[in-house]
Amino acid sequence: MSIFFPLFVFMYTSSFLLVMGGDSWFLFWLGLEINMLSFIMLIYKKGIMDIEVSLKYFFIQGVGSALLLGLVILNTSFLKEMMILVMSYKMGAGPFFFWFPSFCEGISWLSCILVMSLQKIIPLVAASMFLCSFMWVVLLLSMGLGVAGCFSEVKLKKFLAYSSVHYVGWMFLCMTSYSYLWLLYMLGYIFILGGVLISLGSDDILIIKDFLKSENPFLFFFSMLNLGGMPPLLGFFLKWWVFLSVLNLKVWLISLILIFAVSMFYMYIRLVYSILVDCKSFFLFVWEDKNLFNFKKEMSYLSGMLVSPFVGWVVL
Repeated sequence: MSIFFPLFVFMYTSSFLLVMGGDSWFLFWLGLEINMLSFIMLIYKKGIMDIEVSLKYFFIQGVGSALLLGLVILNTSFLKEMMILVMSYKMGAGPFFFWFPSFCEGISWLSCILVMSLQKIIPLVAASMFLCSFMWVVLLLSMGLGVAGCFSEVKLKKFLAYSSVHYVGWMFLCMTSYSYLWLLYMLGYIFILGGVLISLGSDDILIIKDFLKSENPFLFFFSMLNLGGMPPLLGFFLKWWVFLSVLNLKVWLISLILIFAVSMFYMYIRLVYSILVDCKSFFLFVWEDKNLFNFKKEMSYLSGMLVSPFVGWVVL
């Protein structure tokens, strides 16, 4: 670990505070750039692949920042629409998701979870300030392209990256009903991804069938169900809350969103089914080889999955 690691963490944390507390475009842009540079320093580990993915991320985010500055300076009549497109590009949402899955594949599990969750917060904050009807185009494209990308995908990082593209559409959907509902959805999504990180973060697991190599296959199993939206887990209640808030939409639009949601649920059920094909060895592995510490850790997380929806219901 680099001696500058605490400094990079401080810069990374400060970038969010700068964006949230700033009252000008300059402070927003400055926070965005500090966030990008500190994140690159956090994922860089002096390897050839790390140099490649770091440069790739720097180039992509640099182009996005240049477009952002150009839009602010020009102040065009299509500012809202263009801002949503630029923010979608920077966080890897539809229709500009092409760089996101391959980037996630080249970084560690911790960096992968960060770029799927925390790195999307600043672009989402910006997008929430430019609500317009064009957001529905990006919303539906993100949901649809995320589902399409998960078909026949066996590499776990790329599978979760496409799933992340899909979930950006859900956060945009939250913005169309209540301004800050997407923050609650994001917190729940980060909590679920935390379970994936706990179960896979310290392991070299690249494809779905390698899950039995994990120290926590039981937690991985339920984390996948949670991401898919299996009741009564947190992922189901997150989507349920969003549906309750958008019941005033047109029937065809709700139907299309439901189709995307069910399709993504099918993707995760198919993934879980590949685990259950070897059901006997899976459960023997869990109960015979599991040490007490890992078992307690998994049960604590699973309890949180069940309790947190009711806490959120009280808050709402």
